Amino acid sequence: MSTIRVTKATTVKSLKRQFKEDFNCSLVIYRGNNQIVEDDAKILEIAKENYSGGELELGARSRVEKVEHYFKQEFGIQVQIKNADATLLAGNEMTLTQAGNM
Repeated sequence: MSTIRVTKATTVKSLKRQFKEDFNCSLVIYRGNNQIVEDDAKILEIAKENYSGGELELGARSRVEKVEHYFKQEFGIQVQIKNADATLLAGNEMTLTQAGNM
C-alpha cells in the first residue's frame, strides 16, 4: 500500500512524480474536462474550494476507474491514468500495476 500525500501546496509535478515512483504509471491532470494542467501549478489552484489537503491510500491492485473517481470526489480534480511513458490511456478495469506494465 502506498500513500500519496496531497496538500494545497503540492505541485502537479510533485504529484505526478509520486504516482510514477509508486506505480510506474503516468498521471495526467486536467483543469475542467480538457485542458491539461501545467506542472508548476499548485493543487490549491485546481482543487475544489473546500479542499484542505490529505492523503490518498492506494494499492498496486487499485482499479484505474476507482482511483480516477477518488481524485474527482475527494480533491475535485479530473485525472486520467496512462502507461509509464504516457502514450496509452489505461482501461478503467485495469489495476495500477497493469497500467504501469502496458
